[in-house]
Amino acid sequence: MTTLAVTKGLAIATSLVAGGANSVVSLIAVPALLSAPHTIAAKQFKLMHGIGSLIQPSSTLLAALLHGFAAYRLHQSGSGAWSRWAAAAALSSAILPLTIALMEPTSRQLLAIAGTSEKREGGTEISVKTEGLLRRWNVLNAVRGLLAVSAGAIGLWTVLDEY
Repeated sequence: MTTLAVTKGLAIATSLVAGGANSVVSLIAVPALLSAPHTIAAKQFKLMHGIGSLIQPSSTLLAALLHGFAAYRLHQSGSGAWSRWAAAAALSSAILPLTIALMEPTSRQLLAIAGTSEKREGGTEISVKTEGLLRRWNVLNAVRGLLAVSAGAIGLWTVLDEY
């Protein structure tokens, strides 16, 4: 098995696993948080965010690098398939700016609520705010998952198209 074949397989697997993890969070975890009292939801978001922050950035970066390496090697060899791998690399790479520019401000607000929730009695204003922030974060996370799954799907389609 060649280095390029291993790279392609790892790129596809990394993207699909990362996208699957994001999808599980958006489809299962955040809806569960939305049914909890806002103080509990914010604290659980803090835990979820902490775990995700350890795993997701490195898998996203790895996927982008692997897709990019496959595109580079295929471009060098004159294969027309390089453009699909470049598209997958672009989709994987788009996750980082989305996360930093759009999701982190929302995450910071939710983390602030988690830090102050023990001091508050829990009026409806904070509850409405927490719910709105969780819903916004959830939509952005679903987009992030869609980008990762799309990158993996393009890679898989390209590999299957070779046979």
